[in-house]
Amino acid sequence: METRVTDQVSFILRRRDWQNSSLILDFFTRDHGCIRALAKGARRNPAKIPYQPFMMLSIGWSGNQELKTLIAIEGQILPVAEKNYLPLLYVNELIGALLPQGEANPEIFSSYLSLLQGAIDDVDEICLRRFELDLMQRLGYFPDLSADAHSGRALQVELYYQFVINHGFVECCESARDSVSGRVVLDWGEGKYHCEAVLRLAKSVLRSTIDFNLHGKALKSRDVYLEMVRRR
Repeated sequence: METRVTDQVSFILRRRDWQNSSLILDFFTRDHGCIRALAKGARRNPAKIPYQPFMMLSIGWSGNQELKTLIAIEGQILPVAEKNYLPLLYVNELIGALLPQGEANPEIFSSYLSLLQGAIDDVDEICLRRFELDLMQRLGYFPDLSADAHSGRALQVELYYQFVINHGFVECCESARDSVSGRVVLDWGEGKYHCEAVLRLAKSVLRSTIDFNLHGKALKSRDVYLEMVRRR
């Protein structure tokens, strides 16, 4: 029997043209995680707003294969500032690349919704680092920020540590490469992103962790952002 799902709260992560008039849409849904659906004739629909990113949607689909068939879509516009489109497109790419198809991730969905609801203001570097950390921890790719990954002992403010990807912080000598004080790591764990040392550490560690778990896959939005910075 063909599966049918209705009234599912979702957001579009990615859209691609298909044949002459249709779209293939990647959705992030509340109860079914990431799914892909074919929207037949969507490009002929004069009301194209529901097929845009950063809108809260209610959708329905049918089908048992990986590519579903979209059977219903209604949209509610969120007050997302245009200046935030690029960082949010990066978040969309990140979710689409890291989350498995068809597995519910309600906590990550809630974090994503909160990020969009706050996007009437700046989605700044702090917002992105918080979302990245929450995403990686919930996917099991990021360790406890309060304990030494080797010994299990609580981090100490007077000691120094190195980060090992997908493992955690381990004690080292102060002169070791990329060593960081326990105080900075613990401040990060407490969410003190307004400290420059914490934000710098978070950016470096999360970038390396994300890249490792993307397995060589490039994120187009990141490349666009770097090119924009280069041209300034």
